[in-house]
Amino acid sequence: MKGANEMRMKTLKLIVRVSAIIVFLICLYTFLLGNKVFYGKFDNDGFAWYFLAKGIFCSLSLFLSVDILEGIRDLKGRNNPPA
Repeated sequence: MKGANEMRMKTLKLIVRVSAIIVFLICLYTFLLGNKVFYGKFDNDGFAWYFLAKGIFCSLSLFLSVDILEGIRDLKGRNNPPA
């Protein structure tokens, strides 16, 4: 049973980290598009900065949530050794 749980956690970790990278890249693209970087100029737009900040926060929270869940799982495993 322990092997199945570890496999699920590794799969979850991979999916969440890939999702975090995708979220960050989408928000970074929106930031660059909103500031008209692709048109060869830089227009300082407030909404674009909002999407960049949101992308950084959301991707970081997704990335760290897996580590927190893994830490909680390890703590439970240490407190309840198999019989």
